[in-house]
Amino acid sequence: MDREKEISEIMDFVERYKESMASQMVVSRILGDKGAKVNNKTIDELKNRIVNAADDELEACYYIIK
Repeated sequence: MDREKEISEIMDFVERYKESMASQMVVSRILGDKGAKVNNKTIDELKNRIVNAADDELEACYYIIK
């Protein structure tokens, strides 16, 4: 799948389902902070950092939300 499409779908999911365990797992994985709460601040940080994520990390996050 196209990297940009994966990123778009991951971000859409996290923004819609902030309280879900899947969103928490994605934020923890990309930001490296297992205690991070999913809120507007962490979503902004996720947007900035997910574009630099390794392909395998991105695929893992995509799998988590699907």
